[in-house]
Amino acid sequence: MLKFSEELLQFIWQHRLLLPKPLITQQGKEVKVIKPGDLNKNAGPDFFNAQIGIRDLVLVGNIEVHLYTSDWLKHGHQQDRSYDNIILHVVYEHDEDLPQNINNNVEVLELKDLIAPATISRYQQICSEREKLPCTKHLSDVEDLIFSTWMERMAVERLEEKVKRIEKLFEEFDGDYTQTFYSLLFRNFGFKVNSVPFEVLSKHLPVQLLLKHSDNLQQVEALLLGMAGLLDDQFENKYIQQLQNEFEYLRRKYTLIPLKKEIFKFSKLRPANFPNLRLAQLAMLLHVNRTLFLKPHTYSSYGDIKTALTITLEGYWKNHYTIDGNALTKELKFGTSSAENVMINTFAPFFFFYSKKLVKPQYGDLALDLLNACETENNVKTRLFSAKRPLPRGATVSQGIINLYDHYCSAKRCLNCGIASSILKKP
Repeated sequence: MLKFSEELLQFIWQHRLLLPKPLITQQGKEVKVIKPGDLNKNAGPDFFNAQIGIRDLVLVGNIEVHLYTSDWLKHGHQQDRSYDNIILHVVYEHDEDLPQNINNNVEVLELKDLIAPATISRYQQICSEREKLPCTKHLSDVEDLIFSTWMERMAVERLEEKVKRIEKLFEEFDGDYTQTFYSLLFRNFGFKVNSVPFEVLSKHLPVQLLLKHSDNLQQVEALLLGMAGLLDDQFENKYIQQLQNEFEYLRRKYTLIPLKKEIFKFSKLRPANFPNLRLAQLAMLLHVNRTLFLKPHTYSSYGDIKTALTITLEGYWKNHYTIDGNALTKELKFGTSSAENVMINTFAPFFFFYSKKLVKPQYGDLALDLLNACETENNVKTRLFSAKRPLPRGATVSQGIINLYDHYCSAKRCLNCGIASSILKKP
């Protein structure tokens, strides 16, 4: 026997997934659904502002949905006055006549024989699927427009989650937009493995102090590497020794306390992601483009930001990826994929935050434009979907997939998912 849930019954009612039969109540009256109502996810009746026609009357009010009529009593609705204005009691199976329904002239509509078995079967198949994607067997059948529209909604939902984190940073920095952006950017430059240490560094080394010395690249490098604890050793290279001397002077001048170098991870990282190299790139970025830190909102396109993030290292860091290490025969560059990573995880969320904070919707549009301009990300989660259907181009899709997988697929919240909903709606 197929299991049923009240959540599924709500979904069926909301989307009118009923067989083309007359809707006859237990009292023998035909119901015309003008508007099923707005689903209520909080306490109170399941649907607000519904409209139904019964004979010559049009009723406007709330609708309650239960698996069994007797669930009304089990849920204690008979003691809750907020349920007194119910215009219809929708149930999967009618099992008991209730005095409250009779006294208030509330019709009871049973749906058991009005739901196609295929609808329930498809739902059960999705819910019992053992694959990481519950709808894996149906994903290729979803219309492109439905898929891309839901991915954009998921991408926006992900941006809104990121904004919550930015809000906390903004409060921590007493409403300082520059320090907030700077800390967010630093976290991103640590990429996944070193994101937390880089954020910690940004809080121990304020942006205004770095900007004060931004015209002197060596001093900026010394401050970043020194505060990260990465200059706290004996080195043979003369340039690194100069950085040590510079940092010692600045440390005393500003009474700085360096972090422990052990918080930065090098193990299993590609040389291009070594913390010292990323810090050298940040130093160059501060040196050549201080406007990026002071007025990031003025960079209004993918091309502007891509140009600003085109970091070409000089001197020692042009062909070294370790402190006091051997020189390489090739230059180490901040490539397109790294630049797009920064756009996706720093600029787009910050613009979205900026849009909401200052009520400037153009920056919200810019955030989505940036995501659309970036390539679709290739990771474990996006590959789960791309194995079943071709993905549209753009990081809006990949960011949407990450949010969808983390908050819907993993929790099997299929009835809240536009993709699964479209599958269940199929005849």
